Amino acid sequence: MSEQVRPMVPVRAYRFAGFSTFAVLATTAFHHAYGAIVYDTPWRLHVAVIAPILALAIARALYLGGSRRGTRSGLWWTRIAAAMILVFPVGLIGLVEGGYNHVIKNLVYFLSGPQAARALFPPPAYEMPDNFLFEITGNAQLPLALAAAYCAMALLRPWNRRGT
Repeated sequence: MSEQVRPMVPVRAYRFAGFSTFAVLATTAFHHAYGAIVYDTPWRLHVAVIAPILALAIARALYLGGSRRGTRSGLWWTRIAAAMILVFPVGLIGLVEGGYNHVIKNLVYFLSGPQAARALFPPPAYEMPDNFLFEITGNAQLPLALAAAYCAMALLRPWNRRGT
């Protein structure tokens, strides 16, 4: 039997981390599949394939962490899940894709004009804001990722105390 480690992460923390991460990954998969169709850019489809695989990997790590709560292996699976959430859905998708590729691009476009936006965000990698659904799902990745970051950090909070 594994040695008990205290304090334990609440079960709801695993659920919130899973739901918030799934929201980021589902939005991203839809956003990229939709963009591939609307803009005839099939190279965007790779994200729609990677996102479900990543969701399964994170879900498995969350499950193993949650099902072994209070043990050293549960602690490690929880840390692995939090790290995967912080690197992929939060860092790469939320901050880079949602924050830079959409929020910043839209701010530049609407505040400085199309020429400035095209200079900083050249085609074919970037599309200028001309499709509401594409832009709203792109921008939504940032706040969803910030929620996932908060939930991932909540997984780590109880373990940060001395003596654990």
